[in-house]
Amino acid sequence: MGLYKKLRKYITGRRMAWPPEYREGAALEEINLRDPFIVRYDGGYLLTGTIYRFNYSDSGMCVCWKSEDLRSWRGPFTLIDGKNSVYSDFWAPEIHKIGNKYFLLITLRPKGGKRGVYMFVSERADGDYKPAARLTPTGQNCLDGTFFIRGEKVYFAYCREYTDVKDGQILCSVFDANELNISCADSDDMPCIAREGKLLFKGSDNAFRPALTRQKVTDGPFYIEDKGALYLLWSTHIAGGNYVLLAARSADGEPDGEFIQAGVIYEKDGGHAMAFTDGQGKRRLVLHTPNVRTIFGGAFEHAVILDFDKIFIREN
Repeated sequence: MGLYKKLRKYITGRRMAWPPEYREGAALEEINLRDPFIVRYDGGYLLTGTIYRFNYSDSGMCVCWKSEDLRSWRGPFTLIDGKNSVYSDFWAPEIHKIGNKYFLLITLRPKGGKRGVYMFVSERADGDYKPAARLTPTGQNCLDGTFFIRGEKVYFAYCREYTDVKDGQILCSVFDANELNISCADSDDMPCIAREGKLLFKGSDNAFRPALTRQKVTDGPFYIEDKGALYLLWSTHIAGGNYVLLAARSADGEPDGEFIQAGVIYEKDGGHAMAFTDGQGKRRLVLHTPNVRTIFGGAFEHAVILDFDKIFIREN
């Protein structure tokens, strides 16, 4: 790491307790978390996301918190312990149920290799995840994978990093649901089952809020259906540095079809969002804000739950 990066790291960041201490009754703003993901489970809710001590590269585990009411949380509970793993990063975990199994997607960097999206499998949402496979090409730096299930097809959207291609990309590959029922590995040595991804759009396709010239980032794709249309949430940085949440609409309703940029949803330095339905049938949107912790003022990333219908854009 160069001198400039070291100085920037110590000026803009601050250390957190590591590993995070277990507590009960925590509010969301008290939990340091990026890339939040919430699933309904066991009569309540399970929250996971990216945690780190100082900077993104020292996130060495995947954990979750549990709640019955979305307000009071207990945890963390370990989902994947990376203490003796050959992987680093442990970014942006998502949990998807297919059949009677839970699939945890997470971004990892193998030692000496390129960052990619990996799949772990369990019969429970809250633990005992076994390593299964890498879903992105080994020769590319990729991150932030998500599933969208339609019938027997599993659409897998992910990001190709701007560090690879300068103009970040969001791509989609397609799996048959049965193909994901593979034997789990007994070690970190996971096979790569990547398919060629179809380009959906690039970071520069955002015409609503121009991206930073040198950082055309694509982050956090997540599919949602609303009023008969299919959208893909995604996030990027804009001129001035703010992190924003946008939506793109599928022109033909296909998850791997042509996507048209629909507009900005949230621009208060927050993003990497997903949508879920709560126990009362109300749709919610969860994202993290601010986008970076600061040593002065003590601000740090945490999850915020918003009313989906109040914040989501509706096109004419």
